Amino acid sequence: MRLDLNLLVVIEAIMLERNVTRAAASLSMSQPAVSNALRRARKLTRDQLFLKVAEGVQPTSRMMAIWPELHRSLAVIRASIAPEQFDPRSDPTSFRIAITDSLAAEAVSGITLKLRSMSPYARVAFSFHTNANSLEGIDRGTLDCAVGMFPSLPRDIHVQGLRTDHYICVMRPGHAVADDMNLDRFVAASHVLVTPSGIDLGVVDGWLSLHGRTRTIAAVVNHFADALRIVAGSDLLTCVPNGFMNGPGRALAAQHGLICREIPFETEKLIYKLIWHERLDTHPAHQWFRSLVADVCGVSSAAMEQDN
Repeated sequence: MRLDLNLLVVIEAIMLERNVTRAAASLSMSQPAVSNALRRARKLTRDQLFLKVAEGVQPTSRMMAIWPELHRSLAVIRASIAPEQFDPRSDPTSFRIAITDSLAAEAVSGITLKLRSMSPYARVAFSFHTNANSLEGIDRGTLDCAVGMFPSLPRDIHVQGLRTDHYICVMRPGHAVADDMNLDRFVAASHVLVTPSGIDLGVVDGWLSLHGRTRTIAAVVNHFADALRIVAGSDLLTCVPNGFMNGPGRALAAQHGLICREIPFETEKLIYKLIWHERLDTHPAHQWFRSLVADVCGVSSAAMEQDN
């Protein structure tokens, strides 16, 4: 049986995009050419590989079974023939990254502008971040790297610490607890929880559970800026990273006169991490891009050690 590697590349693109039209665009091929390649792949494997659904296609069980090794093998082949040197001034490489909301307001523009100045032919695409979505994207290959907190990571994921931070409590001026913040008053108040995933429990709730306490969540939002606007016009409290208040949230805090207080119980430090898959670890272009991301999002290792 003769194997055309181009068929595997087409299968990979369809698997990543879950849509034949988008797969064709990503490969700079016509849709009929991709459909024809898929028909040949189906004949080769004696399986449908993908089934039509409303939003595109979904893989069959056979496709799911061969996908991990197929994707890994193509990555190895690409890495083996990739240039040993990467010239950012001329290479038209595309990068895909997801960044957590508390850093995205500054990091998205910072990464884009720095990439544009250093690598004018490169392209960067940003995706919405949750820990679960970013890990899935990196595993599937739809993301090259991600920046977030990631409390646990699979063994084939590489990680680099970027910076540390801690949560603080934010409220409107004149709030009843502003001058007398303690654990009882903190849990008695109602809160705005910020979580991209929409889950009703956050990091602060986990810490509270260690003290045998719970708080009332009145609203769940996806972005820290939305939480600040809500607390500015209500008696709700919200907990946000201190770095956000000193960066993207500073203008909103000044506009509304928001008050910041330390959380009145023991908490852990937040650690922002840059993660990527093993298959891209030694790729020159991606090593260069990760260095750029770390420069924009991180701090020096000495500063991290001092903070710890």
